[in-house]
Amino acid sequence: MTAIQTDFHTVRGLRLAVHRWGDPALPTVLFQHGFLDHGKSFSAIAERVCDRWHVIAPDARGHGDSEWVGSGGYYHFADFWHDLDGLLRHYQPQHVVAHSMGGMITAALLAVRPGHTQSLALLDGMGPLESPVDAWPARLEAWLDALRIPGFTGDVAERRAARRTMPTVADAAARLQKANPRLPAEMALRLAATNTESLGNGLVWRHDPLHRTPSARPFRIDEAMQLWAKLPMPVLSIYAEHSEWLPPDLRARHAVVPRLHAGVLHGVSHNLHHEQPEIIAPMLESWWNAPGHCLPDGLTPGEPGRGRSDGG
Repeated sequence: MTAIQTDFHTVRGLRLAVHRWGDPALPTVLFQHGFLDHGKSFSAIAERVCDRWHVIAPDARGHGDSEWVGSGGYYHFADFWHDLDGLLRHYQPQHVVAHSMGGMITAALLAVRPGHTQSLALLDGMGPLESPVDAWPARLEAWLDALRIPGFTGDVAERRAARRTMPTVADAAARLQKANPRLPAEMALRLAATNTESLGNGLVWRHDPLHRTPSARPFRIDEAMQLWAKLPMPVLSIYAEHSEWLPPDLRARHAVVPRLHAGVLHGVSHNLHHEQPEIIAPMLESWWNAPGHCLPDGLTPGEPGRGRSDGG
């Protein structure tokens, strides 16, 4: 394995962990992880390219090695936008790659801060299903009720202590494979090792339990499309053939992005970078070397199960 270095970058008093591979003198690429994931989950990709690229992968607030919000705090989407804005200003990457929730964060931010990077690659990263507007009252009520549940109500120390323990790394890996049967056993063990920590006589996931509460506000596709339509840089959208998070209106979402190249990666599900890093790494490197020039080899143009879109 290639050596990894972890820096800490402070945004409004909160320390965010940033994992780095390679020589900082090389061109920089930033990877933004998804919900309940962590920056080190990109290690298998980073190790394949770090002799030619300086790779950085932050842990979002309340994830991985980054700090948790304090008493009375919460994880609103606006906070993630501001954190990433600070990281991009500091590290000035030439290219950005983002997965799932990280794609939602990154694409929205780059729409209003387009000078931060030359290209964007999204891995299953154009948002969840839209929540109906009339479901907002019930969502707000669910959020208020969740914040009263023991384990979510306390300060950082109480929330840390409330996490459920697992006996071993192997048990944690088995849970990852149960959630994603396509995840190779070796990768499951690797992810379990880097995304757990000791608590008492067992192991716990590193993320803040507050992340498991429902968001107070629903995802609105009309708002997201207004932002995606402002992305000026070349955008590569890779979707997994067997994605559990495939929006039925993905073609319409893709259509609003001005310089989009969309493709399907076969034989994988939502966490495609965990399942096939050996395939994702050269695809991304091909994109970074000539962003917007063409769709990288190995991708089928279009959306999963829907045929050709723009084709790049």
